[in-house]
Amino acid sequence: MNKDSITESDVDEWLSAVKNLKNGKSMAETEQEVYLSQLAHPEPFLEDKFEPTEEQLAEVAAYAGKGVPLKSDPTVDNLINLIMRHGKKATAQRTVSRALYIIQLKTRKDPVETLKETLDKLGPLVTTRVVQTGTAKNKVVPVPLNQRQRNRFAITWILDGCKKKKSPDLAVRLAEEIIAAYEGKSSGYDRKAQMHKLAMQQRAYITL
Repeated sequence: MNKDSITESDVDEWLSAVKNLKNGKSMAETEQEVYLSQLAHPEPFLEDKFEPTEEQLAEVAAYAGKGVPLKSDPTVDNLINLIMRHGKKATAQRTVSRALYIIQLKTRKDPVETLKETLDKLGPLVTTRVVQTGTAKNKVVPVPLNQRQRNRFAITWILDGCKKKKSPDLAVRLAEEIIAAYEGKSSGYDRKAQMHKLAMQQRAYITL
C-alpha cells in the first residue's frame, strides 16, 4: 500500500483491527475462516422447521404403542432355557449374553455362529433306548436324533463341563467350556464317542 494513498478510513480500520486483536477477538478475513467460524457457532444457521409428511404421520400412528422386539435366536433361546433356574429367565439371559461377549472377545468371531458350530460338532447323531420285548431280555435300539435333540445333549454336556471350571462366575465358566468344545477339547466328546459306540454295537436292532 502506498503511504501517500492512505486515507483516514484506512487508518481507522487498521486501528480497529489492532484493537480487536489486543482484546482477543479474531477477525474472519478469508472464506475458510468464515466457514470455520460458522461451524464453531452454528446456532444462527439451525432452523427447527421439520414438518413430517402424511405418510410419516400415518406410519407413526400405525406403530404407536407397539414395542420393538429384541433380536432372538432359537439356539440361544434353547441355551437360556436350559440354564434358567427357578424361573429366573432374565438372570439366565444376562449370563448367556456375557458369555457370548467373552467368546467374541477371545475368538474375534460371531459368538452366536461359534455357539451353533460348537453344538453341531459336539451333538451326537444317534442315541439308544430300551425297548421291551415281553421276554426276559429287552432290546437296546439305536435311535437317530433331530437337530434340537442333538443341541440339547451338547448343551447338557457343556453345562456339566462348566461345573469343573474354577471361576466363580457362571458366564466365564460357560464361555470357557464353549470355547474348549469349539476347539475339540471338551470332555463331552468322550460321552459322544461312547454313545455312538453303544449304538454301533446295537446296530443289528435297527429297523428301517
